[in-house]
Amino acid sequence: MAGSTIPRGLGRAEPQDVLERLTLSERLLTAKELAELLAVSPKTLYSYVSRNMIPHYKIEANVRFRGKDVAEWLRRRAA
Repeated sequence: MAGSTIPRGLGRAEPQDVLERLTLSERLLTAKELAELLAVSPKTLYSYVSRNMIPHYKIEANVRFRGKDVAEWLRRRAA
């Protein structure tokens, strides 16, 4: 898969844990990509962005998420 956000190869199995997948992500994720990983809608993520609840980057009108930042954000909010 050419557009994968997770590094592949080196004989390792693809991580199944969402936090591990986010931590290993090497590029900025779109709201759609992150929403699929977190099993929420992109609309929910945009709502979090508008309230500054989730770490994000704004590039002009585009919003992107760094996997490592989101993984840490999730860990801090774990019950």
